[in-house]
Amino acid sequence: MMRHVAAPETLRSVVTGGTSGIGAAIVERLGSQDAAVVFTGRDSARGLDVEKRTGATFVQADVRDPEDVRTSVQAAVEVLGGLDALVLNAGVLHDAPLSQTSDEAWDAVLETNLIGSYLYAIACLPLLRASENASITAISSDAAVWGETSIGAYSVSKRALNMLVQTLAVEAGPAGVRVNAVCPGDTAPGMATHVEGRAETGDVSGWALPPLARVGTGRDVAAAVAFFASPDGAFCNGSLLLVDGGMRASLRASAVARQAGDP
Repeated sequence: MMRHVAAPETLRSVVTGGTSGIGAAIVERLGSQDAAVVFTGRDSARGLDVEKRTGATFVQADVRDPEDVRTSVQAAVEVLGGLDALVLNAGVLHDAPLSQTSDEAWDAVLETNLIGSYLYAIACLPLLRASENASITAISSDAAVWGETSIGAYSVSKRALNMLVQTLAVEAGPAGVRVNAVCPGDTAPGMATHVEGRAETGDVSGWALPPLARVGTGRDVAAAVAFFASPDGAFCNGSLLLVDGGMRASLRASAVARQAGDP
């Protein structure tokens, strides 16, 4: 359905994978700053729930499907009247080392985390080039900075996503399109979308804490996204920002908070 076009001064934003977790937090944060937001996801029930809660517009789409990408971008433009900010958040996890990852699981992870992000970025670039405050922000991972063998395919996909971000930053920069990545550490309540389905445990009690001695939240990640999408991030391009409480600052950073709590 056709909605009203955003006012000229409004940040017109598209968020992929905005139906839960970090994605929903990004939709909420951008909306709280009076951005006009269209967000995508595969699950219409969760999408409509976020739409009702935030006032953003939900468009059902699977990032792995080029036709879904094309039609959802078209739908977003009809709602927004243009585009200023694209947030590439849709992602999927697979809990297995590479030697135990099936071909099907490998394809699902790479097609979602890397190729889906590529498809949306390329589809949106012509629109972003027409904006005076254009940005693409990808949600990568700290697993892209140091390899995590227990989630091998995910780690590889996010490392490749970082290179996609930096390559696009060079290609799109001359047109004024800034391309950056946020690399979250462990973020409560944990990533729910797995290759095998959803696994919403919400139990973070056993997680190792970073030096800041708390688990990250979707709001922490959303704040970084809001910065990159704002004029305050006007000279950030090709940046890979860790939002991990210091966990990747040292090989033994995960022991700091535990030792600080010892009597």
